[in-house]
Amino acid sequence: MTSDATPLDGTREIESRIITFIQHELLSPDTTVDREDDLLSGELLDSIAVLRLSVFVEEEFQLVVQPADYVIENFQTVAVIADFIERSGRRAQHPPTASGK
Repeated sequence: MTSDATPLDGTREIESRIITFIQHELLSPDTTVDREDDLLSGELLDSIAVLRLSVFVEEEFQLVVQPADYVIENFQTVAVIADFIERSGRRAQHPPTASGK
């Protein structure tokens, strides 16, 4: 899921915080990660690292990651995670009403 689009400033800040966490807490010192690197291919993050990353996302961005959110489409790359965080933040700010609208 590669995108040539330049991220917005808010997205860029989210991505930077995620990359810093991954590089300092989850990877060996000589390993780097870019916004479009596949985190789940088995070469960068193992299952425990993904769980640690999800806890970081919840704590750092004040979100609750629901069981249904633990899918590849939300954690594949740093760019995808940042998009998930922004979508989740918008959902939290504008929860559905009782009528579903």
